[in-house]
Amino acid sequence: MKDLNEIMHVINLEAINLPEFKEVRGKDWVSYGRRNLFPYKLVDLLNSSAIHGTAVQAKLDATKGEGLAEIGEQIVNAKGETLNEIYGKIALDYITFGGFSLNPIWNRAGDKVVELYHIPFTCVRSGKVNDMDEVTEYYYSSDWHNTRKYPPKRFPSYNMKENRGEDASQIYYHYDYSPASDVYPLPSYMGAVNDIELDARIAKFHNANISNGMSPSLLINLPNGVPSPDEQKQIHRDLNDSFSGENNAGRVFLTFSDGADRAPQLTPVQSANDSYYVVLEERITSRILTAHRITSPLLIGIRDGGGLGNNSEEIETAYTHFMSAVIQPIQKSINKGLSRVTRAMGIEVPPTVVPAKLDFDENIEVIEE
Repeated sequence: MKDLNEIMHVINLEAINLPEFKEVRGKDWVSYGRRNLFPYKLVDLLNSSAIHGTAVQAKLDATKGEGLAEIGEQIVNAKGETLNEIYGKIALDYITFGGFSLNPIWNRAGDKVVELYHIPFTCVRSGKVNDMDEVTEYYYSSDWHNTRKYPPKRFPSYNMKENRGEDASQIYYHYDYSPASDVYPLPSYMGAVNDIELDARIAKFHNANISNGMSPSLLINLPNGVPSPDEQKQIHRDLNDSFSGENNAGRVFLTFSDGADRAPQLTPVQSANDSYYVVLEERITSRILTAHRITSPLLIGIRDGGGLGNNSEEIETAYTHFMSAVIQPIQKSINKGLSRVTRAMGIEVPPTVVPAKLDFDENIEVIEE
């Protein structure tokens, strides 16, 4: 008799747990989660969940506003990037990862930062904490999946005194204090990462249900022995080609057999009804928005209930709370970190964001959920 594992294949899906930040023997840097790849997981979540991605974009747009007052159009590096462009990048990193990283480059005298670049947060890893509980170095790799091909390069941490020669190009690594870690941040929405993952999986599930047509709604058993693995694969391919997919809906399934005991057995597999997914989707949306501290779905274009008409008053109230309780603290942290570097560039004006101009008197169109 064949082993059950040869006939049935099960995929185990694990929940996302809090990442471990630990030193690894033989490595100069601190591992950033499982296999040192946790930031890439956050990028995957950003790109795969519509609700999460929209919430992040809403926070980013509000954080950037109309740009930095007075100093926003100042060019800060050889690429011709302005402070506004740098600000937009570090704001996205801060909202996505809980921190951002910059590459300030000092002049030969070591008395002024002459260039400033953004470094993608996924590319930076912290060095180990020294005896003074300080991190004095960081490591950069353009792809931490393959450090053999893209070997990490050491950079000294931001230091206004030891900044000449090889130490002129530094990494400024900014994040808010957290009792969970001395070296890496956690995103503000960490409590909802499993809901964000679930949102992405449900979208894939519904897409697969439509594309695959008969699976997993139908169990087919052929009671005439167990064919070889190659024959099993061929039968599976033939059934998929003939009956799965949206273009094959409504086809007739015709079989022939030598008696009832050798006839194919078709067993419908009952799936969850539509109301189950509606409730689940509402729960997921609520938890994701709560993690982002978005009190009204209207802020990202989702109407919670029925009805038409002008929603400007409700949106204005929600937006005012959103700005004061969520966006301004984000701006305060980013501006504080950025100003540490801009002061070294000779820019005395502190970074200040010009708020976005919104007209709440207009009838704002929202999407029915």
